Parts: sequence; C-alpha cells; structure tokens
Amino acid sequence: MGSEDTIYVAVGGVEESELTLLWVLHNLKPRKVCILHVHQPSKMISSMYGVDGNLAEIIFDQQQIRGLEEVGKDMMNRILDEYLLFCSQAGVSAIRLHIQMDDVAKGIVELIRRHNIKKLVMGAAADEHFSEGMWLMSEKAQYVNENAPFSCQIWFICREHLVHTRFETGQSSNAPSPSGSSYLTSSTEAAGIFGSTVSEEREESECEIELYDVLHSGVEGSSNDQLFDRLEQALKEAESSNQKAYEESDRRVKAEMNATRAMRQAKMLERLYNECKRENETALAKQNESLENIKRLREEELSVSREQNSILESRVANSERRMKQLVDELSSAVEQLQVSLKERDELQIELENSHKVIEELLRKQAEETSSTHMDQFNLDQLSVSEIHDATLDQLEICQKEKDELQVELENTRRINEELLRKQSEDTSNSHLQQPFIEFSLSEIEEATEDFDQLYKIVEGARGSVYYKCALRHTEVVIKVLGRNGFQDSNEFLREVGDLIKLRHPNLVTLIGACPDKRALVYEYVPNGSLEDHLNSRNDMPPLSWQSRMHIATQLCSTLMFLHSGQLVHGNLKPGNILLDNNFGCKLSDFGSCRAFSLIENSSNMTESSNPNPYLDPDFRNSRRVSHSLDLYPFGIIVLQLLSGRSTQGIAEIAQSELLNGGNLSSFLDSSAGNWPHQVAQLTHLAIRCCADRCRRPDLASDVLKVLETMKPSVASIAYAPESNEDSEPPSYFLCPILQAVMSDPRVAADGYTYEATALQDWLADHDTSPMTNLRLPNLDLIPNFPLRSAIQQWQENR
Repeated sequence: MGSEDTIYVAVGGVEESELTLLWVLHNLKPRKVCILHVHQPSKMISSMYGVDGNLAEIIFDQQQIRGLEEVGKDMMNRILDEYLLFCSQAGVSAIRLHIQMDDVAKGIVELIRRHNIKKLVMGAAADEHFSEGMWLMSEKAQYVNENAPFSCQIWFICREHLVHTRFETGQSSNAPSPSGSSYLTSSTEAAGIFGSTVSEEREESECEIELYDVLHSGVEGSSNDQLFDRLEQALKEAESSNQKAYEESDRRVKAEMNATRAMRQAKMLERLYNECKRENETALAKQNESLENIKRLREEELSVSREQNSILESRVANSERRMKQLVDELSSAVEQLQVSLKERDELQIELENSHKVIEELLRKQAEETSSTHMDQFNLDQLSVSEIHDATLDQLEICQKEKDELQVELENTRRINEELLRKQSEDTSNSHLQQPFIEFSLSEIEEATEDFDQLYKIVEGARGSVYYKCALRHTEVVIKVLGRNGFQDSNEFLREVGDLIKLRHPNLVTLIGACPDKRALVYEYVPNGSLEDHLNSRNDMPPLSWQSRMHIATQLCSTLMFLHSGQLVHGNLKPGNILLDNNFGCKLSDFGSCRAFSLIENSSNMTESSNPNPYLDPDFRNSRRVSHSLDLYPFGIIVLQLLSGRSTQGIAEIAQSELLNGGNLSSFLDSSAGNWPHQVAQLTHLAIRCCADRCRRPDLASDVLKVLETMKPSVASIAYAPESNEDSEPPSYFLCPILQAVMSDPRVAADGYTYEATALQDWLADHDTSPMTNLRLPNLDLIPNFPLRSAIQQWQENR
C-alpha cells in the first residue's frame, strides 16, 4: 500500500492537523494523499478496566461500554470525512487509514511498518509552541523520528513551517535530539476522540476516588442493605454524571467541527478573493496599457495629419500664386495679340485700297488706249508704263509690310500658345497634387467587405480583379492588380504618376490608389462596355447609327490625344471602351506599362495559342511598338460598329462587299437605322486600318475628317428604337444642401462633397456637418477636381 506517489498525513486535533494538511497541499503538491489517524479509546473506560474488573461491571455493563466506543468511532469517522472533503475541494485524490491504540506515537510507527509507508508528514508541536530554529518539542514527534523505519521519509511541521526532515536513510536535516530524552506518554497529547480537557479528566478522577472510598467505608461500618443503597445511589449519580459528560463532550465536538468548517471556508474565500483581486489588477493594468497605446497612436496620426495639412495648404498657396502669374501673363499676351490683330486689319484695309487704285488705273489706261491715235501710242504707252511701274513698287512695299506683320502675328501666336501650354501643364500639375487620393488598405477592405465576391465585377488580364463599391460617398471601381502587374512598389507608383497626368474627357478618371494593395481607384461608368452593347448582353437594345458614329469619333480623338503624348494604348478592344449615361466614350486600361507588358506577353505566344483578334498581326512578327499598333484594333472596332458582326474575317467581308459594286446593305447592321452615304468612305478607311502598316491612314487628316462630315447628321444619340430624353444627372453630381448640380465641388472634413458657395454660407453660422450634424474637426475645403471634370463632361454631352 505504501506507494511512492502517496503522501501520508498524520492527523489528530482539527486545527493543528488542518494546518499540516494545508502545508502538504501547497508545498509537496501530491497527486494522492492518505489521511492517517490513531484512534484512542476513552481514558475513563481504560482506567476502569485497569483498576478492578468487577467494579467496571458494576458501574457500566458491556452494552454501555460498547455504546461509548461506537460514539467515539462515529466522531472519528466524521473528522476523517471532513479531511477527505477538504482534499477533494483542492483537487487531490484522498483515502484514509486508521488504527486503534492507546499510544498515538506507537500507533503511527505501527502503521508505517504494516503498510510500508515511504513518505509521512506529521506535526512537530502545538501551534503556539513554534519558534525559529526549534527542535522537535513534542515527545510524540521525537519518538516517531527515532523509532520509525529508515525507509520512510518524514517531514515535521509546526504552524505551516517545516521544522525537521528525516530522510529515507535515517539522516536528519537538523542537529540530533538532546541526549537523555526519552519518550513519555502524555495524557494531554493522547487525548481521546471526545476532545476532553484537563478539567474534565480531573473531575472523572475525583468521581472514581469518591466511589472507591464510599465502597470501602460501607463495607467496614454498615450492613449489606445500607451498602447496597449507597452503592445504588452512587451508581445513579455516576450514570447521571456520565450522561452529562457525554452530552457536553458531544456538544463541544460539534461546536469545534462547525468552527473548523467555518474557518476553512473563510480561508478558502480569502484565497479566492485574493486571486480575483490579482486577476482584476492584472486585467486593469493591461487595459490601461492598451488605452495608452491607442492614445499615443492617435496623437501620432493627428500630428502627421497636421503636417500633411500644412504641406497641402502651402502647395495650394503656391499654386494660386502661379495661377495668378499665368493669368497676368495671359492677359498681357491677349492684349498684345489684339493690338497685332488690329494692325493687321488696318494693313489689310490699306492693301485692299491699293488693289482698288491699281484696278482703277488699269481701267483708265485701257480706255485711253482705245480712244487715242496710233501715233501717240508710244508716248501714251510710256506714261502708262511709268504709272504701272510706280504702282508695282507700291504693291511690293505693301506686300513687304504685310509679310512683316504676318511674321509678327505668327510670333505673337507662338508666344500665346506657349503661355497656354505652360498654363495647361501647371493646371495638370495642380490636378496631380490635389485630386489624387491615397486610400488606406482598411478603407478598401471596409468598402468591399474584405473583397467579398458580391462586389466583384469581372476578372481582367494578368490576374487583375475589378470591384464596384462606394468610397467616401462616391461610386467607384477598384482595380486590384495581379502579382504579375508590377515588379515592385516603386514601379507601381511611377505608373500611377503617369496615369494621373493623363486628363481627357474620354479617358476614365483615376481618382486614387492604394499602394499597400496595389489597387487603382477609378470613377464608375454606369452604362457598361461597348462589348456588352454589341453582343446585346442583359437584353440591351441595339445602338443607333448616330450613337455608333459618336463613339467612333470620340475614340478617334482619344487615340489622337494619346499618340500626341508619344503613348500607345496597346490593348484597344470593345471591353475597354466604357459608355456613360449619354453614350459618351470612356477609354480604360491604358498606361505606359501596357506596351511593355504586351511585348512580354506576345513573346510567349505560340502558333497554337488562341490569338487576340484585336492584336496587330505585324506586331506579332516585328515586336515593334508604334502608334500604328492602335490603328489595327481601331479599324476592327469601326467595322464592328458598322456591321454588328464578330471579328472573324470581318475586314475581308467588308472588302468583298466594296468590290462587288460598293453595295454595303448586306454588310451594314440594319437595326441601327438608315445609314448616311458617307458610310462607304468610312468603311474603306477602316479596311485600310487593318491593312499593312504602310497603307494605314492618318487619324487626324483622314479618319477624323470623314467622321466630322457625318457628325452634323447626328440628331440624337441613343438606342435605335427609343427617343432621346434629357438624362437625369447622377446623384453624386448634386449638392446635398442645394440639391442642384455643382459647379465648384469641394470636399469638407466630414468626407462629403458640397457646392463651395453653399457650404461657405453654411459654415458662416455653423461649425457642424450639414449631413451628420457632428462638429467638424476643421473648416478646410479641398477642391474635388475629378468630380468637377465629370460634371463638366456631362454638361457638354447633354
């Protein structure tokens, strides 16, 4: 039974044994505990058996003696159950072991031998006897220390302090006990299960002596009857005293057990309170630390925001000063131009007058020649010749003055154009600084709900994905570039810088970007792509021929704009041509990196791979990037607009129709309406765009000229079967205060866009947001250039 994992704890009285058990649980942390107890029979009964057996039989019969022993055992079991419950509440498995013996120390040693106990913990002395450096003051502890088997390791405890340790070999951690000391059985240390005090023992002894004296005195001086009466009276008194002692002892034991239980519960509650207090203090400290970190981060963000605001204000001031200088220079140039034009007009009038004088002189010369005689012909001819020479001299002088004025006018025009170019560049730079917004990754994730599939529109080339959402109260399209889009963040930022500089009414406006996600934020174009309309997706009705020519004209002018800046689109196709509510053309997916990626992709093409029908065949062979690269897909798209056919063999079909008498009725899309007669010339130019590079036409001098001749015929731009109605402006074009289309949109600190004058009138009397009614952190108004550009374009297309 003596397992090495089991700790045996010797217990006796309640309070001191409880402290010993607490020390074991806190310091040794055992997996299993055995509660060891030596039960002592009642001392009074034991003394009665030792004095005279007949007397014991006279005073108490065997049934009474057994009853007292059963009561003692029942009290012992209740005490041991209390210890087992205490261990169970501490989460430790516990059993009990007891023996009945008059001597407690000898009983402990006997249990160690019987059960081969290896580890034992017991008390060293009463709690009030503890002192630093004390020896084993209890003779019971000394006896166990000297007589227990050497295979048992014993810890001696007093008031939850380790006093002495005896190891398995019999060695001691303290000095040996003083010589000459021997073990003496102490009645106080070996108190019985009743827990009787010294005063009770003295009363029991006095009662026993008094009874003995009465018996002897009765035998000597009284008869048997008198002795029996006195014995009967003594027995009654003894029985009454015994009953009272038993009841008093039982009450004291119960009271002591209740007090012990209450103390144990109070200590457990105190420990729980201290643990909860420590946990609360730890949690409060962590919370305070977290709040301090949040406060510090907000202060840092506020500081950065203030610095950026000051930089922005400085840039705005510099831009305004530069704009004022340019306006002054432009005004001066306009005045100079007006003076030059006035002088030119005056010289033109003088030149016309000179021409009239010459004509009048020549007329008179002819009349005089016809009326004079032939003999006077030489004289008259000489005078006319002289007059003619003089007139020619005057004409040469006038022509020279005219040439000089013309040169001066050209110089003035070049100066004016240079000033306008500089103004355009400065305006473009100010657009680059002001409207571009750098969105954070958290804003993008919040707007798309962590890039949920519900917001996904389509997947583009090279792993890019398009999402439609609302950012800062504006509908936008977010293009998340694939991993193969750019090599690093610097290349991404350079591309964004190039895209910001490209401002044209027919290019999709870039609002901002998110460098962390490598995402581009564009304006949202609501009417789908040209590909959707050509393929009649979502039951879209066919486009009228006026709408198709309007799209072709705007596409041609947009390509001319890109080519003027030495840029090539490189991926022109109907899917990249977006349409607004008024069927205005919006070209997307452009940039300086497009042509280079096109070279990389085309180098990986094989004959078996699916070719791009809009890719120039000459480019597949030469790998040479030029403006002609965009002419081939432009010609294919124009032929699709004319016929509504797919790309397969469309140029050959159109060429065949032209050669067969020039009748294009079977080639043209009849659902677009009645085509004008210029359509044959436009078809011929579109076929030339698809031919060899050397035969391709010029967009400005050839294609746009034909498209312009068809432009006056555009009476309405809409779907073929429907009448054109005035389109309603998008909701984000309206000022939240005036509910009218804005002309000077400004972004306030609440993130909403307002008409500048309306918001200034509001801020004159308020410092809160007109939309949220919350106090504004500042009163700065930032121009919303992308929105203003979109509004102006919408107004032009109405």
